[in-house]
Amino acid sequence: MIFLRLIYSVAVRVVQLFFDVVILFFLFAIIGAFWGRNTNEVLHMEGVSLYIHGDGFHTELYLPVKDSLGIINWMDWFDDSTIRNKHTNTTLINFAWAEYDWTLAGVEQKPKGIRTTLEIFFSPRNKSVMHVQWMNELWPLKHPVTVKRYLSKEQYLQLIAFLKNGFVINNDKPVIHSYNGYYGWDYLYLSNRNYNSFNTCNQFTSDALNACGVRNATFSPFGWGVFYQLKRQLCSPSTTSSTYPSPKEKDGAVLPIQTNELPLYH
Repeated sequence: MIFLRLIYSVAVRVVQLFFDVVILFFLFAIIGAFWGRNTNEVLHMEGVSLYIHGDGFHTELYLPVKDSLGIINWMDWFDDSTIRNKHTNTTLINFAWAEYDWTLAGVEQKPKGIRTTLEIFFSPRNKSVMHVQWMNELWPLKHPVTVKRYLSKEQYLQLIAFLKNGFVINNDKPVIHSYNGYYGWDYLYLSNRNYNSFNTCNQFTSDALNACGVRNATFSPFGWGVFYQLKRQLCSPSTTSSTYPSPKEKDGAVLPIQTNELPLYH
């Protein structure tokens, strides 16, 4: 009887500890979302287009395959004849980062196991993949939100370096894991980053934005933290370069705010 009471007492404490950790995690996520980085970002009205796209669960980055400044042609960097032959005329490339087992289960249409879910939450060193899509338009996620930024040459070079560092490189080329993705135009590459509950796909997006001087959340395991800071920047006074008009105006016309989209600077 004493032994059973001891087990019950330990079980109660474990459950209490679990809920305490969960509450602290969400508290840190809220604080991290409100605690911005690059809060003095200056918005540009021209340069390399960057689309930050996502919902409350997942975020992605869209870039031109070949930018107007001639900085990089991503098709040349991946240097893959299979992809080149299939996506010769593609104009956009999409970068995202994901947990290895979770992504493969989704691609193979298998249920996400309890073990995989627990590993994501509690293991600090889960394997990961870079998810790359070749597209001609933004593919909307559920309840999508999209923010557009123009990057200067210096900013784009910083973002390029960050993205390249996420890939496992062999013979100067990223190592592809699978040509079979979710849709038929996406591919999985081995990544050298560790995925965990504090370093998620959305934190990857925040860190990418931080690397190139775009306003972002300090800690953002969820997508809403990313967009909260981006939206704050759009609403902040004196955030545009003095050589460009206000972000809410161009040629005297007010830019519309669409239902699922924050103002885009065209």
